[in-house]
Amino acid sequence: MFRHKIELVTIADIMEFVRIATEESGVVRLIDGNGFCVNGKSLLGATATVEWKSLYCESENDIYLKIKKFCVA
Repeated sequence: MFRHKIELVTIADIMEFVRIATEESGVVRLIDGNGFCVNGKSLLGATATVEWKSLYCESENDIYLKIKKFCVA
């Protein structure tokens, strides 16, 4: 699994991220700092992450190049 710290600030960010995740053949999850996770391909799930203090994308395949605009250090 590949894991990247990301930030989804606007509804446009969320919609673009979900579009990218949906195009992936493997599993994509959004995870908070405590291990709570939602499906990264779910618009409703991704919208819920706005309230999380930290957000990570975990995926079966390396999708960094596709999501790098959302990645933070």
